[in-house]
Amino acid sequence: MRIARIIEYFPPHIGGMERHGLALTQEQIKLGHEVDVYIGVGGLKPNSKQFLKSDFGEFLKSDFGFELGFNIHKMPLQFLPLYSKARRFWFNIWAYFAVKKNHKKNPYNIVHLHGDFVEAFFGGKLAKKLKIPAVLTIHAGLNKRLLKPKNAKYFSNISKIICVSNEIKQDLKNINIADAKLEVISSGVYLKDFENKNQEEIQKMSEQYSKPIIISVGNLRKSKGQIYLIEAFKRLKNNFDSATLLLIGDGPDKKYLKDRAKKIPGIYFLDRQEHDKVMEYLYASDIFVLPSINAPNDREGTSTVIMEAMAAGLPIITTKVGGNSALIKDGMNGFLVDEKNSEAIAEAMAKLLKDEKLCFDMKEKNLEDIKQKDWSIITGLIIQVYESVL
Repeated sequence: MRIARIIEYFPPHIGGMERHGLALTQEQIKLGHEVDVYIGVGGLKPNSKQFLKSDFGEFLKSDFGFELGFNIHKMPLQFLPLYSKARRFWFNIWAYFAVKKNHKKNPYNIVHLHGDFVEAFFGGKLAKKLKIPAVLTIHAGLNKRLLKPKNAKYFSNISKIICVSNEIKQDLKNINIADAKLEVISSGVYLKDFENKNQEEIQKMSEQYSKPIIISVGNLRKSKGQIYLIEAFKRLKNNFDSATLLLIGDGPDKKYLKDRAKKIPGIYFLDRQEHDKVMEYLYASDIFVLPSINAPNDREGTSTVIMEAMAAGLPIITTKVGGNSALIKDGMNGFLVDEKNSEAIAEAMAKLLKDEKLCFDMKEKNLEDIKQKDWSIITGLIIQVYESVL
């Protein structure tokens, strides 16, 4: 089938939705489908079938080092600020007319949108105009202020809504979106990324820091909750003085978090790392922690980095927000704690560090569970959604 994918942010711009969009497109190409991707940020040139390069001209071989095999259509007027409302509306208006124009030349079977209310409105209108179905994937928690029954109308022209977590599905049901219109399918991971590990580099990383090593990966912003992990780590140091905390990521809260961590020994801010380096750091570590919170306009979906930590065989400590509880079963493959609770995070870390068998059992459980999240399986589920509306 021919698929028009509308996704504002796309690699090499880094983010969970971006990686999702690229991986899904590549898997659909492998299955023999044709995909055109309409983007606002990322890619190379409009209508290019080339290797995807970073903004610095380097191949992102660890992530996306392959020939694309699909067309990228990129919106003009790139001077508009990233993440601005003006840019978002312009992107959706541009995509509406760009897809419509190309549909006349070579018709699409389906439109797959990535976003929420705004994308549902514009993409739904487009699908209705073209007389083809529209599927929408919602990647992160919805803005609570918009979750009102009167706003359900924005989804009226969407045939199916894929929610990456049960929490998103419940939010939509609460505003009277029909259950039959909703599917829960998380993002995926490429398990092949975890093969052929560079054991020498992992060993070098492991020896660089004192044990045990706790790691967290994520944008340094309020919704990721790193401040609660830093406070928890301070408590942990009372009993595990040699412990190390590695924080991978960059973001607006970096200076604030560094200031708060200044007097706590053993905390390292490693900034943003290439994907293969993140994998190596995960393998060099002992525990993974994601202390996300539900910020008003920035809520967790299903965390790709939790799935990557599972694939690396780490026990996980995370909060009961977004899709985390769909991945982590408390006491089985990790611990679920209340958000903003530093004491609970510290207790969970201490419990793992005192119990080698528990850590081993959680590792084995994660390595087994993650097999169902490989991108080949996730893509198959999404194709089934397409087939149900065609």
